[in-house]
Amino acid sequence: MRPPEPHERDRRLRLMYALCAAAGFLVMATMAVAFVVRNADAGPWGVMRNFLRDATGNLASDFVYADLALTWAALGAFMVVEARRWRIRHVWAYIVGAPALALVVSFSVFMYVRQSRIAAARGTGPATATSEANVPAPAPVPASKGPQR
Repeated sequence: MRPPEPHERDRRLRLMYALCAAAGFLVMATMAVAFVVRNADAGPWGVMRNFLRDATGNLASDFVYADLALTWAALGAFMVVEARRWRIRHVWAYIVGAPALALVVSFSVFMYVRQSRIAAARGTGPATATSEANVPAPAPVPASKGPQR
């Protein structure tokens, strides 16, 4: 079995990223609504206070919270580098969107946009609404020819 053509590979990757974003949004939104409904009697500030208390209530939740925060920082750095490489605008929105929506949603949307840019640069996919029609591919790194004399 031969590997898929580049345009088919790009299409599959974009579909996977879109499905991850949609599934992540549905799961996280369902969990957020359940938490708000359960804590509605505390009022808006009380809901936030209860969430922060529950999120950092024991060592296990502290571990998960710290891991999530460090992963967010690492992915933020990756997104900034890739946004510059592929000329993706408003990368800050994806990074700030992580705690506002969910990391799985904002990162998946970023990866969808990134893959769309890659496909557009190859000429194998549609340009995104935020991209120019002719996005140049990153310049290849020349191979080393050994020490210069």
